[in-house]
Amino acid sequence: MSVNDIFADATGLESDLVLLESLRWARKDFLDRICEESVSRDADVLSTLRLEATYQVAEFLYLLRARGVESEEQIRMLAELHNQYVVDLTKDPAKAARLGLSRDRLLDAIFTADTLPRLVHHWAERPGTLDQSNLARFLAALMSTETCRKVLVACGEAGFLVRHRSPHGTILVRSVGTLERLFAQSLRDLRRRIEKVT
Repeated sequence: MSVNDIFADATGLESDLVLLESLRWARKDFLDRICEESVSRDADVLSTLRLEATYQVAEFLYLLRARGVESEEQIRMLAELHNQYVVDLTKDPAKAARLGLSRDRLLDAIFTADTLPRLVHHWAERPGTLDQSNLARFLAALMSTETCRKVLVACGEAGFLVRHRSPHGTILVRSVGTLERLFAQSLRDLRRRIEKVT
């Protein structure tokens, strides 16, 4: 089927447009919900909450919860899978360039012999707790470290994350569950909306 044939299929095209509208509605609905539930009414915080990067942080936290990542072994395995993905990208410069990822940024995203034990240690002490820089490593293919920090600060001010400084000087973050719940509700509503129209 050629590209032009896709546009000639009126029934299929209408279904595609309904899907696109539903996806856009779901994204807007989620961002509206988090702004409504924010304890901060500061304009800069609300503006940051509406960023694509905030959606991506929420999706990551949702996936941790939905996939039942709770144990030390599970978070270690996730970090090792992440490292393998990053290493594979460093071996494929063309793909990394298409994704807008420099070699330095990829190398900074790898969990090392120093950072991996810290990741597991914080998780073991309290499942769900991540060093802010380690969360940025997980999300490095999606956003810069500074963007991640900005989103986490805004989410902390909104009441969605608890942020505190560890005795070692790092910033630890832990979700209170609101982002995951709102993401899950939006996703469930999207699925129901699509099922209703198909």
